Amino acid sequence: MLEKDFYQLCESSLIKLSEAIEAADKNSQLDVEYSDGILEVVITVSKKTYIINRNSGNQKIWYSSPFSGADYFSFDEKTKDWRDVKGDELEQKLFSELSHVIPHGIPHVISHAISAKAEIQEN
Repeated sequence: MLEKDFYQLCESSLIKLSEAIEAADKNSQLDVEYSDGILEVVITVSKKTYIINRNSGNQKIWYSSPFSGADYFSFDEKTKDWRDVKGDELEQKLFSELSHVIPHGIPHVISHAISAKAEIQEN
């Protein structure tokens, strides 16, 4: 994938993921910030922090969780989403973890309407 395509894909995916988290956080239990390829999600009561950002060097999204540790996600052209080496999808992993931490704030079922899937934009 061309570097500019990877950049656009990450930008779109991370913005959509940020918006999905904010939409799901009905009780304002998270502090969500996205800037320049870095998504930071802080659980306000515990200050535990997720960092999700693009890694241009290997064209992956790096995921750092205060609960499950670090992981990398590659874009899957077939499914049009970000998957780790085990096949887990980025958005599902994040929302699954958040639902255990703040069960009343994040829905257990992820809506397809707020999916972080993105298409590579054509030139």
